[in-house]
Amino acid sequence: MAILPLECLFWISFCVMFYVYFGFPACLFALSAGRRKRQRAELMGDELPSISFIVAAYNEERVIEEKLRNCLRLDYPAGKLKFVFVSDSDDGTNEILLRYQSEQVTALVLPERRGKVAALESAYPLCQGEVLVFSDANTLYRPNSLRMLVRHFVDPEVGVVTGDVRLLPAAQTFGQGEGLYYRYERRLQELESLFHSTVAIDGAMYALRRELLRPVSSGLIADDFVTAMNVALQGYRILYDPEAIAEEDPTPDDGMEFRRKVRIVAYAMQSFLAGEGVPSLRQPRLWWTYVSHKLLRWLVPFFAVLMFIASGALAWWSLWWRWMVWLQAGFYLAAILAWIFPKLPGHVFRVPYYFCMVNLAALRGVVRAVRRGQKPVWVRTERSVTTGA
Repeated sequence: MAILPLECLFWISFCVMFYVYFGFPACLFALSAGRRKRQRAELMGDELPSISFIVAAYNEERVIEEKLRNCLRLDYPAGKLKFVFVSDSDDGTNEILLRYQSEQVTALVLPERRGKVAALESAYPLCQGEVLVFSDANTLYRPNSLRMLVRHFVDPEVGVVTGDVRLLPAAQTFGQGEGLYYRYERRLQELESLFHSTVAIDGAMYALRRELLRPVSSGLIADDFVTAMNVALQGYRILYDPEAIAEEDPTPDDGMEFRRKVRIVAYAMQSFLAGEGVPSLRQPRLWWTYVSHKLLRWLVPFFAVLMFIASGALAWWSLWWRWMVWLQAGFYLAAILAWIFPKLPGHVFRVPYYFCMVNLAALRGVVRAVRRGQKPVWVRTERSVTTGA
């Protein structure tokens, strides 16, 4: 009889999804219970390490000048902070960068566009700081954020520190769902940092020890994620500091955000398939966190599809299974209604919408990665300038 295999398929899929979103955080909470977050005092004067602050820009004419001004307002000794802006733009970005070039700001203009990884590789020889800080052109740091990041390097076990990049209020359909997910993700990073090491870094705000830098092999992988993981693979920890804060505008519409998430997952899965930034079982804590937080999360949409198919087939045999189908169908219907009618209020519509949007993007990203369809150069995500940092 086909019922038993279908039931097994349903419950295995359900358990994986439950573990990813609830079981793993619960395990982290239990394992980190009693471990207090170490409060690091700000470093002062000679204690502060020198920093090379790197920004790779492509056609950021609308935001690059505000980014430059934000950089020059950071509360850090000018003699210990150098900025390296590398641009392969074909708009007005290069002219603005060259206008700001000084002893503290280096503008490297590339003759052609070859992607972010190639741009960063061109910038590395110009970086002499003890710490490298990576940022996006549209991300504005709060004045004390660099001091918050570098204070953790007093601990010789720490190799990377990532901060809290906050999205300014948005009008997208998924706004409330994204806010809930954002708080969930940040809490997960805090628990992972307490337990051992987080595997979630924000490419718009992270710092690493320069001597630990292992550049990624190609532009076909998730450069920020793999760059940080390459440090963790050397035995160092990646920490999340919620007091290191930056802000950026969200993408202006749902379609652009969806395409951005597809691209992120595609790069991440291509990294996994290439074996880049993947922990081995010789690092059990890092391996468990990587599999639970990243790999299984990318595969959630496939388990959701299997759940629906299995329960749909079982609905012929039992009223209970028909209820399972109706529950799932109701969840997806709420997401569809939120998509069709963006002004529907409440989490009951927007949370399902955001969940479905994220996982549909993950599904497409994984498929694209398997087909090696994500290229080093892509159409940039349009954003507007922020003024809140």
